[in-house]
Amino acid sequence: MERNDLFYRATKFWWIPMIVGLVFIGFGVWCLCNPGPSLTIMAYIFAGALGAVGIVNLIYGFANTRNNHGWGWSVACGIIEILCSVWLFFLPGSSLVTAFIFCAGLYIIFVAVNAISESFVMYNYSTFWSIWLFLLLLCSVVCSCIFLAGPIVGTLAVWLYIGISFITYGVSRVIFSIRINQINNRFNQEDPE
Repeated sequence: MERNDLFYRATKFWWIPMIVGLVFIGFGVWCLCNPGPSLTIMAYIFAGALGAVGIVNLIYGFANTRNNHGWGWSVACGIIEILCSVWLFFLPGSSLVTAFIFCAGLYIIFVAVNAISESFVMYNYSTFWSIWLFLLLLCSVVCSCIFLAGPIVGTLAVWLYIGISFITYGVSRVIFSIRINQINNRFNQEDPE
Protein backbone atom coordinates (compact mmCIF):
# COMPACT_ATOMS: atom_id res chain seq x y z
CA MET A 1 0.00 0.00 0.00
CA GLU A 2 1.27 3.42 -0.87
CA ARG A 3 2.21 5.94 1.77
CA ASN A 4 0.15 8.70 0.13
CA ASP A 5 -2.95 6.55 -0.04
CA LEU A 6 -6.08 8.45 1.04
CA PHE A 7 -7.11 5.69 3.42
CA TYR A 8 -3.72 5.78 5.14
CA ARG A 9 -4.02 9.48 5.83
CA ALA A 10 -7.47 8.99 7.38
CA THR A 11 -6.20 6.18 9.64
CA LYS A 12 -4.10 8.64 11.64
CA PHE A 13 -7.31 9.65 13.43
CA TRP A 14 -8.26 6.13 14.53
CA TRP A 15 -8.86 7.32 18.11
CA ILE A 16 -11.88 9.47 17.23
CA PRO A 17 -14.21 6.53 16.46
CA MET A 18 -12.90 4.96 19.68
CA ILE A 19 -14.10 7.94 21.73
CA VAL A 20 -17.48 7.93 19.98
CA GLY A 21 -17.83 4.18 20.57
CA LEU A 22 -16.97 4.46 24.26
CA VAL A 23 -19.53 7.25 24.73
CA PHE A 24 -22.23 5.10 23.11
CA ILE A 25 -21.26 1.98 25.07
CA GLY A 26 -21.34 3.96 28.31
CA PHE A 27 -24.76 5.38 27.52
CA GLY A 28 -26.10 1.98 26.47
CA VAL A 29 -24.84 0.29 29.64
CA TRP A 30 -26.34 3.08 31.71
CA CYS A 31 -29.69 2.53 29.93
CA LEU A 32 -29.66 -1.18 30.71
CA CYS A 33 -28.49 -0.78 34.33
CA ASN A 34 -30.91 2.01 35.26
CA PRO A 35 -34.42 1.15 34.09
CA GLY A 36 -35.87 3.05 37.05
CA PRO A 37 -35.07 6.69 36.21
CA SER A 38 -37.53 8.59 34.10
CA LEU A 39 -37.17 9.03 30.39
CA THR A 40 -36.64 12.75 31.03
CA ILE A 41 -33.30 12.05 32.76
CA MET A 42 -32.36 9.68 29.96
CA ALA A 43 -33.22 12.37 27.38
CA TYR A 44 -30.93 14.92 29.03
CA ILE A 45 -28.07 12.41 29.27
CA PHE A 46 -28.61 11.50 25.61
CA ALA A 47 -28.56 15.20 24.67
CA GLY A 48 -25.26 15.66 26.50
CA ALA A 49 -23.72 12.57 24.88
CA LEU A 50 -24.99 13.69 21.47
CA GLY A 51 -23.36 17.09 21.93
CA ALA A 52 -20.05 15.47 22.92
CA VAL A 53 -20.14 13.18 19.89
CA GLY A 54 -20.96 16.17 17.69
CA ILE A 55 -17.90 18.04 18.93
CA VAL A 56 -15.71 14.98 18.27
CA ASN A 57 -17.12 14.66 14.74
CA LEU A 58 -16.40 18.34 14.09
CA ILE A 59 -12.80 17.86 15.22
CA TYR A 60 -12.46 14.79 12.99
CA GLY A 61 -13.95 16.57 9.98
CA PHE A 62 -11.79 19.68 10.28
CA ALA A 63 -8.67 17.59 11.01
CA ASN A 64 -9.23 15.68 7.77
CA THR A 65 -9.81 18.54 5.33
CA ARG A 66 -6.65 17.64 3.39
CA ASN A 67 -6.80 13.88 3.85
CA ASN A 68 -10.38 12.96 3.16
CA HIS A 69 -12.64 14.16 0.35
CA GLY A 70 -15.65 13.23 2.50
CA TRP A 71 -14.64 15.41 5.45
CA GLY A 72 -17.73 17.57 4.92
CA TRP A 73 -19.97 14.69 5.97
CA SER A 74 -18.27 14.53 9.37
CA VAL A 75 -18.60 18.27 9.80
CA ALA A 76 -22.26 18.23 8.74
CA CYS A 77 -22.97 15.30 11.04
CA GLY A 78 -21.24 17.08 13.93
CA ILE A 79 -23.25 20.26 13.36
CA ILE A 80 -26.52 18.31 13.22
CA GLU A 81 -25.61 16.43 16.42
CA ILE A 82 -24.79 19.65 18.26
CA LEU A 83 -27.98 21.35 17.05
CA CYS A 84 -30.09 18.34 18.10
CA SER A 85 -28.38 18.33 21.48
CA VAL A 86 -29.10 22.02 22.05
CA TRP A 87 -32.67 21.57 20.79
CA LEU A 88 -33.30 18.69 23.22
CA PHE A 89 -31.90 20.71 26.14
CA PHE A 90 -34.28 23.60 25.48
CA LEU A 91 -37.46 21.58 24.94
CA PRO A 92 -40.08 21.72 27.68
CA GLY A 93 -40.40 18.56 29.78
CA SER A 94 -43.81 17.69 28.33
CA SER A 95 -42.52 17.25 24.77
CA LEU A 96 -38.95 16.23 25.65
CA VAL A 97 -39.67 12.50 26.11
CA THR A 98 -41.49 12.14 22.77
CA ALA A 99 -38.78 14.10 20.94
CA PHE A 100 -36.08 12.02 22.64
CA ILE A 101 -37.69 8.72 21.63
CA PHE A 102 -37.86 9.62 17.96
CA CYS A 103 -34.56 11.50 17.94
CA ALA A 104 -32.66 8.58 19.52
CA GLY A 105 -34.24 5.96 17.27
CA LEU A 106 -33.72 7.89 14.05
CA TYR A 107 -30.21 8.91 15.08
CA ILE A 108 -29.10 5.33 15.65
CA ILE A 109 -30.56 4.28 12.30
CA PHE A 110 -28.78 7.17 10.56
CA VAL A 111 -25.35 6.61 12.11
CA ALA A 112 -25.58 2.82 11.78
CA VAL A 113 -26.39 3.03 8.06
CA ASN A 114 -23.48 5.46 7.64
CA ALA A 115 -21.19 3.06 9.53
CA ILE A 116 -22.37 0.16 7.36
CA SER A 117 -20.97 2.04 4.36
CA GLU A 118 -17.69 2.41 6.27
CA SER A 119 -17.65 -1.33 6.91
CA PHE A 120 -17.87 -1.90 3.15
CA VAL A 121 -14.79 0.30 2.73
CA MET A 122 -13.04 -1.80 5.38
CA TYR A 123 -13.93 -4.95 3.43
CA ASN A 124 -10.93 -4.32 1.15
CA TYR A 125 -8.63 -4.43 4.17
CA SER A 126 -10.25 -7.07 6.35
CA THR A 127 -13.12 -9.36 5.40
CA PHE A 128 -13.53 -10.86 8.86
CA TRP A 129 -13.81 -7.54 10.71
CA SER A 130 -16.11 -6.08 8.07
CA ILE A 131 -18.58 -8.93 8.49
CA TRP A 132 -18.65 -8.46 12.28
CA LEU A 133 -19.05 -4.71 11.91
CA PHE A 134 -21.92 -5.22 9.47
CA LEU A 135 -23.70 -7.67 11.81
CA LEU A 136 -23.35 -5.38 14.84
CA LEU A 137 -24.63 -2.41 12.87
CA LEU A 138 -27.51 -4.43 11.46
CA CYS A 139 -28.45 -5.36 15.04
CA SER A 140 -28.40 -1.65 15.94
CA VAL A 141 -30.73 -0.81 13.05
CA VAL A 142 -33.15 -3.64 13.89
CA CYS A 143 -33.31 -2.66 17.58
CA SER A 144 -33.88 0.98 16.65
CA CYS A 145 -36.65 0.06 14.22
CA ILE A 146 -38.36 -2.06 16.91
CA PHE A 147 -37.89 0.80 19.35
CA LEU A 148 -39.48 3.30 16.94
CA ALA A 149 -42.31 0.94 15.97
CA GLY A 150 -43.62 0.67 19.52
CA PRO A 151 -41.78 3.03 21.88
CA ILE A 152 -44.56 3.20 24.46
CA VAL A 153 -44.93 -0.58 24.93
CA GLY A 154 -43.41 -0.28 28.37
CA THR A 155 -40.40 1.23 30.01
CA LEU A 156 -38.56 -2.11 30.04
CA ALA A 157 -38.88 -2.43 26.27
CA VAL A 158 -37.73 1.17 25.77
CA TRP A 159 -34.66 0.71 27.95
CA LEU A 160 -33.85 -2.69 26.52
CA TYR A 161 -34.00 -1.80 22.83
CA ILE A 162 -32.34 1.58 23.10
CA GLY A 163 -29.63 0.20 25.41
CA ILE A 164 -28.85 -2.69 23.06
CA SER A 165 -28.82 -0.46 19.99
CA PHE A 166 -26.42 2.02 21.63
CA ILE A 167 -24.12 -0.75 22.89
CA THR A 168 -23.96 -2.57 19.55
CA TYR A 169 -23.28 0.70 17.72
CA GLY A 170 -20.61 1.65 20.27
CA VAL A 171 -18.92 -1.76 20.04
CA SER A 172 -18.88 -1.47 16.25
CA ARG A 173 -17.14 1.93 16.51
CA VAL A 174 -14.55 0.55 18.93
CA ILE A 175 -13.87 -2.43 16.64
CA PHE A 176 -13.66 -0.07 13.67
CA SER A 177 -11.12 2.15 15.44
CA ILE A 178 -9.00 -0.81 16.56
CA ARG A 179 -8.92 -2.14 13.02
CA ILE A 180 -8.04 1.28 11.60
CA ASN A 181 -5.20 1.56 14.13
CA GLN A 182 -3.91 -1.86 13.03
CA ILE A 183 -4.00 -0.74 9.40
CA ASN A 184 -2.23 2.51 10.33
CA ASN A 185 0.51 0.53 12.12
CA ARG A 186 0.90 -1.71 9.07
CA PHE A 187 1.26 1.36 6.83
CA ASN A 188 3.91 2.75 9.17
CA GLN A 189 5.87 -0.53 9.18
CA GLU A 190 5.76 -0.86 5.39
CA ASP A 191 6.87 2.69 4.69
CA PRO A 192 8.44 4.43 7.71
CA GLU A 193 9.01 8.16 7.53
